[in-house]
Amino acid sequence: MTKSQILKYLAILLTGISLSLFIFFSINNRYLLRNKAAIDNAVTKSVIKLEDELNKVNLVVESMAFFYENKSFIPQHLFERFTDPFLKELNGIKALAWAPKINDSEKNKFEKFTKINEVDSASNLIPSKTRDVYYPVRVLNPLTPFKKVLGYNLYSDSTKRNAVTRSIKSNKPAISGPITLIADNDYQKGILALKAVNDPKTGENKGVVLGAYRMDKLISETLKSEVKVLDMCIHAYTGDALLFSNVDESKIEDNRFYKTAIEKTIRAVDSKWRVHFVPKAEYLSFPHIFESYVVLLLGLATTLLLTHLARRRDNHNDRLEARVLLRTAELEESNKQKENLLREIHHRVKNNLQITSSLINMQKRKLVSKEAITALQDSQARISAIALTHQKIYQDKDSKAVNLHEYLKDLMEYQNKISPTFTYKINCPEISIDLDRAVPLALIISELVTNAVKHAYPDTTKYNELIIDVDVLDDGMAAFSIKDNGKGLPENFAIENAEGIGFDIIKALCRQISAEFSYDSSDSGTHFTVTFGNQV
Repeated sequence: MTKSQILKYLAILLTGISLSLFIFFSINNRYLLRNKAAIDNAVTKSVIKLEDELNKVNLVVESMAFFYENKSFIPQHLFERFTDPFLKELNGIKALAWAPKINDSEKNKFEKFTKINEVDSASNLIPSKTRDVYYPVRVLNPLTPFKKVLGYNLYSDSTKRNAVTRSIKSNKPAISGPITLIADNDYQKGILALKAVNDPKTGENKGVVLGAYRMDKLISETLKSEVKVLDMCIHAYTGDALLFSNVDESKIEDNRFYKTAIEKTIRAVDSKWRVHFVPKAEYLSFPHIFESYVVLLLGLATTLLLTHLARRRDNHNDRLEARVLLRTAELEESNKQKENLLREIHHRVKNNLQITSSLINMQKRKLVSKEAITALQDSQARISAIALTHQKIYQDKDSKAVNLHEYLKDLMEYQNKISPTFTYKINCPEISIDLDRAVPLALIISELVTNAVKHAYPDTTKYNELIIDVDVLDDGMAAFSIKDNGKGLPENFAIENAEGIGFDIIKALCRQISAEFSYDSSDSGTHFTVTFGNQV
């Protein structure tokens, strides 16, 4: 076995094991994602349901307050008839009540019907202490199970008093902080939702209407399905008092409890509640799905089988490898001969073009007509451009492209030797031109440079400069531009009416390689641009 074969077998094993593990964890992760979606859905629904329920609480106390605004007294049976529908609709409601405002001077008169009392430190009802103002419960629904609450002074407790005061000041419903429900023998936590009732004529406070809620019932009845997914604890936003929790208080005190908690803020009448939702353990733990273990075992078995098959195939391939290597060597030698022959062809074409240029030189020396000499010189320049292209092709290691930067450098050196009256700058990245475009583009460049040298600089004593820029564009396009600082083109110049065949050649070559040709001219010089596609 070769080293590469050993590495291949290891790669098969690692790939198979990795893929098996990936599928194993993907299956379990799918269940984790489903659990996460269930958690997110439960949190969203919990927030919506709690806010809806608290809005119902708000509407109920508003309705009760409106009921009492124009009434000085409402008997128990009428109060029960009015509030019975509310008791059926509200989750966690323990009782609805009316507590009139009683000044100290009116206490004796009120106590002819009901004694005013309050709660001591042991949560027992005792006669109320002397105070300036009392808010004793006068009527409530249901009456029978909570009859001992009649006469209870809401103003004797700071938490309830704070809610009453807020409602009186704002003339809006208010919700209390956590309270202990005195009617429950197990002293469950609850809240009061209340609304101050003012006399519509005098504006003075007449009392408060209220609803007493048991928090555990409010949560369990409102969030029946959500509590199966989430544990939660609710704090009052102001003061951070705990309103409800369905987990051990020792866990709440541990900071680790809040690391997995999702915190939401809920508008609760005139206050805010800070709710921490904690997914139950079964929704966070790794699922260990049975089918994932089946897939894992099948994946590992398949990996071992593939490794065995690969080993057998390699044994067969080893027998073929010698024959393949021999045939490959023969093909490489053949390709090398063809490449050398192709370079030789380009070399001979370049030499033949140089011979042609030399023959034209001999012909020029026998001519006296300037027009004929100029025409032959132009032809020589074109032949030299083509010869230089073939030179660059056979110099390329693959004979498949022309290095444009090197071509421009050699071309400008040639032009500068012929006409040393100008300087030039070349700004060209390392870019190669495919063979189909190399010769046409070489002729276009030669024509533009020759025209600039011949016609742009009438005064050879000035600083004459030619700037050549090549830019690589998007989508396989490139742009070639030549800019001189000469006299510019004549006014009303049009390529269609230009003398000579230079621009005709340029237009024909541009059509051949699907290039765009444009120019811009002013007193400070002329700027020609050729935009073409390049496959290299």
